[in-house]
Amino acid sequence: MKQDLALSFLLHFAVILTLVILTPFKPQYKLDMGDVINVSLTALPAVQPQPEVMEPVAIPTPVTADEPVAVVTETKSITEAKPVEKPKPKPKEKPKDDSYKPKAETGKENRAGLENGQKDVSENLGAGSRFGGAAIDNASFNYPYWFVQSFSKIERNWTNPVYANEPISCIIYFQVIRSGRIIKIEVERSSGIDAFDSACERAVKLSQPLPPLPNEFTDEIIGIHLEFPYSPG
Repeated sequence: MKQDLALSFLLHFAVILTLVILTPFKPQYKLDMGDVINVSLTALPAVQPQPEVMEPVAIPTPVTADEPVAVVTETKSITEAKPVEKPKPKPKEKPKDDSYKPKAETGKENRAGLENGQKDVSENLGAGSRFGGAAIDNASFNYPYWFVQSFSKIERNWTNPVYANEPISCIIYFQVIRSGRIIKIEVERSSGIDAFDSACERAVKLSQPLPPLPNEFTDEIIGIHLEFPYSPG
């Protein structure tokens, strides 16, 4: 009986010893945390940059020598009496050249003839013509159809580049030989505006040649005075 108990004790001891040997030994540490302090983490406000303080700079006062004070004295302006100029006599007006007057100035009663053998042919300008008047040197030239054809051609080539505030006019004198060729063109009376005069003269040049002179006409050349008017509005 005693042997059985001893054997049982040895077996239990052996088992317990085996378990103790096979179980790994890990030391255990006990940390003493002491008193725990709760901390709240909040974002700190950004540090605002402080403006730089500018220290006043003392400006040295310049040392100036005593300057003499200029004494200003008032002077009365003396105006010299100017001699009274006598009005100059007006220059005498030159007599106007009435060798040719447009139909607006001559009137119907003067259309039968002009001075120096000229003949007013304004009635042959055609209906609705823009010309102001016309005259010829040869009083015997009486061919209305030739005037209508010639003046209509010149009018088609006339372009007015000027816009004036008052009426103006230019008279162009030109000569036509039997073949219809224009051999002479000149400004007989200027409008006072070069651009307008040049446009009138160019209209005659662009109309070269005009219709031939009628066979019944015995002279070899005729001279024509043609008025180019302009009225505003």
